[in-house]
Amino acid sequence: MESEEGSGCEPYDWFEIVNSSLPAGLSMTRDGLISGIPTGAGLTRFWVWNHDLTAAEGGPSWCQREDRSEREFSIPIDPGLSIINPSVKPATVGQPYTDTLATKQVVSLNPLTGPDVQATWSLQSGALPPGITLSTAGVLSGTTTAEGSYGFVVKAQNGSPVDTETYTLTVRRPVVVKSPFAPAQRPNAEVGVRFAKTATATGGSGAYTWSLSSGALPSGVALDASKGTLSGTPRAAGNFAFGLSAKDAEGRVGTVNASLTVAPRLAIKTLRLKAAKLARTYRAALVTVGGVAPLKWSVVRGKLPSGVRLSQKLGTLAGTPRRIG
Repeated sequence: MESEEGSGCEPYDWFEIVNSSLPAGLSMTRDGLISGIPTGAGLTRFWVWNHDLTAAEGGPSWCQREDRSEREFSIPIDPGLSIINPSVKPATVGQPYTDTLATKQVVSLNPLTGPDVQATWSLQSGALPPGITLSTAGVLSGTTTAEGSYGFVVKAQNGSPVDTETYTLTVRRPVVVKSPFAPAQRPNAEVGVRFAKTATATGGSGAYTWSLSSGALPSGVALDASKGTLSGTPRAAGNFAFGLSAKDAEGRVGTVNASLTVAPRLAIKTLRLKAAKLARTYRAALVTVGGVAPLKWSVVRGKLPSGVRLSQKLGTLAGTPRRIG
C-alpha cells in the first residue's frame, strides 16, 4: 500500500486500519504491507488511515504537523480447495487395489468447512507402484506385483483453486496363515486335558491380530487375539471346523480353514488278560479308547511276571514267563 505523492511528510508516513478489520488471517504492517493466509472466503471492506511520521514519532525534524488521509479498500477472497485424504490405504502384492481421493471446497480454515466438490486429478511428481494408476476422478486402482514403499505427489484442480498432497503407498506381501493342526495328526486334543497350539502368519507388516472368521471353537477352548494361540481344556469330544484370520498392522487379512478333533478321555478298554504258560512265549495287546497319539505305556502298580515286559510304545505284553504265579 502506498501513499499519494506530495502528501504531508512523505515518504515518512505510516498506515493503520481504523473502525474495521482485515480478513481473518491477514495483517498489515505500519509500512502498509498486507500479508498472511486468509482463513475464510468472502468480500471484506476496511478503512486505512495514512499518517505523517512526525518528529515526535521518530520522523524527520522538519515534519512537525501530522496530516492524515483515509480510504476504503476491499479484498475479495475466493473459496479454496483442500484434499481431505490424510493418507492412502496400503496395497498387497497380487491383490486388486482401490482407494478414492476426495476434495472439499474451503470456505473456512478454522475449522475446515465447506462442501465436497469434484476435482480433476493428476500425478504431479514421484511414481506409483507398478500396476497402480490414478484416474482424473481421483481413483487409485490396479494390481501391483512389486513390494515396497512408493512416494508421490498428486494435484487436484477445480477451476482456479488447486491443492497438492504428498503420499506414500506401501505395498506388502499378502498375509499367509498356517493352521496349528496338521491334517495327518488326528485327534489333536482330549476331553479334560489342557492343551495349547499356536497358529503362524507370514507376510504383511507389524504385529498380527487374530480372530475367528467362521465356525466355533470347542467349549473350554479360547483364541488369544494377540498371539494366535488356541488353548484350554476341551469339555466335549467331536470335530470342530472353523476359520482363523490374522490381520496385520496395515489392515491386510489372511485366513485359513482349520479343524480341531477332540478325542474322548483316554481309557484302557482291556479288562482281562489271557492266561500265560510257564516257559511258553506269551503276547497280549492292550486296547484303549480316546486319547491323543502317541501313547506311552507304563506299569503304575504291582509287577509283571518275570520274563514278561510291557512295550512303552505299543502297549503290548510279551515275553516268556519264568515262574508260575
